[in-house]
Amino acid sequence: MIDCMEEKVKTVERYHAFVLLMLSGGFMGSYSYFLKGGVFANAETANLVIFGLSLAELDFERALSVLIPISTFFFGTVISQAFIEKLKERWHPVLLFFEIILLAVLAFLPEDTPFVFFHVAIALISSMQFNTFRQARGVAMSTLFCTAHLRGCGSQLYSAIANKDMKALKKSGYHAGLIGTFVLGAILSSAVSGILGTHSIALAAIPLIAVLFEDLLSK
Repeated sequence: MIDCMEEKVKTVERYHAFVLLMLSGGFMGSYSYFLKGGVFANAETANLVIFGLSLAELDFERALSVLIPISTFFFGTVISQAFIEKLKERWHPVLLFFEIILLAVLAFLPEDTPFVFFHVAIALISSMQFNTFRQARGVAMSTLFCTAHLRGCGSQLYSAIANKDMKALKKSGYHAGLIGTFVLGAILSSAVSGILGTHSIALAAIPLIAVLFEDLLSK
């Protein structure tokens, strides 16, 4: 349920918007790894590890396959930052619409489309989200990665127990909720990929559409 405090902030800073985007992020991460060549197109730390290992093994083809999403993620942050500075308060619906269109295009590509097209698109979507959706309820958050949420959940839980701090307990719960949502997205992706195959990526757009519509209706 959306509380009164949350209704006063922009859609992009509401916790339930992060939950929806986290669901999509988990879906895309699972999709790119299991269906598109074992690449985490939205998790560049993992790709950097794969890149280093591939270089060590002189597997340059594998190294290039992960360098492409890494580079795309970098340039995606540059592009999204330009959107933020040029469009000001209008940036979020524009970026969300662009991300939805990219996912729709991917959904219509044939099964034999080279994996690199999916890697580039998902990395671009991920970088834009990571650079623009940064906090909710005054807590720094991510819509794509769980490492920071694991840290936040653990550190806030300690503060809650040690200092009997109920606010810290709530913050720990926020992080735990996003971790669970990310895992749920991965599970859903695995469940439907066997049925819909490459076209299952279309389902990752549904949470983004929900966030976009709420943002437009709140104007």
